[in-house]
Amino acid sequence: MHSNEMEDVDEVGPGDIFAIFGVDCASGETFCDGANYSLRNMHVAEAVLSLTIKPKQKENLNKFL
Repeated sequence: MHSNEMEDVDEVGPGDIFAIFGVDCASGETFCDGANYSLRNMHVAEAVLSLTIKPKQKENLNKFL
């Protein structure tokens, strides 16, 4: 699945990443063999570095887009 393109599939396998629409579930649930298994939340560390880049001259701002 891409942000501007979707494709219907009949089956997905282990390791496949896919999206489901219209299914009532909580984040972290996985579906297999007709049963739901709840997975632990994934820890995402805080950013170590934050950086802002600005052009020296305002007329060069359009080069950043």
